[in-house]
Amino acid sequence: MASLRFSASGATKAPLLPVRYDTPTSGQDPARRSVSVMRKYEVSALLPDLSITQKSHVAPATPLFEETAGAFARGTLIQTVRGAVAIEDLLPGDFIETARGPAPVMWIGSTTYVPGVADDGSGLTRLTRVTADGFGLGRPMTDLLLGPAARMTLRRERLRSILGQDAVLAPVREYEDGDRIFSVEPGGSVQLYHLMLQQHAVIRVGGIEMDTYHPGKALVPTLGHNLRALYLSMFPNIEHPSDFGELSLPRTNREVIDSLSR
Repeated sequence: MASLRFSASGATKAPLLPVRYDTPTSGQDPARRSVSVMRKYEVSALLPDLSITQKSHVAPATPLFEETAGAFARGTLIQTVRGAVAIEDLLPGDFIETARGPAPVMWIGSTTYVPGVADDGSGLTRLTRVTADGFGLGRPMTDLLLGPAARMTLRRERLRSILGQDAVLAPVREYEDGDRIFSVEPGGSVQLYHLMLQQHAVIRVGGIEMDTYHPGKALVPTLGHNLRALYLSMFPNIEHPSDFGELSLPRTNREVIDSLSR
């Protein structure tokens, strides 16, 4: 089977498109509907019959949708049962190593980051570079280029007495220090990816524990009908939001972690 590669061609020409996507309420002037910038997303999923489907979607350029694809840059090595594989070469059905053992990739999302092209509602305005040994010896072994959806596992013994466990997930970008971990705006477009397993899991990326895609506990139920349907259409391998399952670790931010660790 051919390797799955998401090309940046086309997307780099028009990565963000102004499109009306909401529906006016009764009596509202259609001309007053809000206009949202839209983004192209490429999706590949493993279906129940073990076939693979690939499809392009156009959806809002907002964090909800961008986080489905905005974690790992093209070239990021993912540990599989057959060795390290660049994320753009993974296929749904490939088994990757997780903290709980090998698990199959069920879904892969991709979108294109283009410098200097942004919108007020977009969270994909910059990337984060983690230099080799940025989090300690071999963590990572080589530089990593990450998007805003990249979250890493942080362990603090103090958390055990509060949460019953010593590990939580936090955005990598919140640990930028301008030296070993810093914000970057590459000179050209960068293809970004994220992947989803049967269950939310922690995987090792460059020696750093990071999580697979999950929308979060309360995110989907708060959406309006139209956005909810559009969002779920990007996941042909599931039928209901509950199919995402539970988070393997709590998610939080650096400020909370620092305050709880004192």
